[in-house]
Amino acid sequence: MVSAHTTAAPIDHLALYKQFLDAEDDRSGTVVLHHGRVKRPGKQVPAFSQVRLSTLVDDPDAALQRLARDTQAQFGLHQVLLVHRLGTIGARDTVLLAIVSSATRDLSFDACRHLVDVVKREEFIALVELP
Repeated sequence: MVSAHTTAAPIDHLALYKQFLDAEDDRSGTVVLHHGRVKRPGKQVPAFSQVRLSTLVDDPDAALQRLARDTQAQFGLHQVLLVHRLGTIGARDTVLLAIVSSATRDLSFDACRHLVDVVKREEFIALVELP
């Protein structure tokens, strides 16, 4: 399974992790999860009130899906789940969830880091700190 999308709704990381695990089989030796949250101080506005997450491309879901599929192929992953929040959210809210599985931990850790690094470049979705 490869799934990637954006959402304006809060991300229920525990429910999504359970669904991910339920879809696993005995080929996977490692599941790696990145639960990205909005942290303070901010990079541009140290004591920001909220952050706005807005799209930089016409179809951010398609861009995230391409990233997820390419990462699955590059690292030989069994599953990939990538969910990114949109809209205005506050500190400590979940902004990104990336979960991958593979036969070995090195592939899973490297793949999860790759996904997060590409998303953090803000090519698909911008994060703006609001005073």
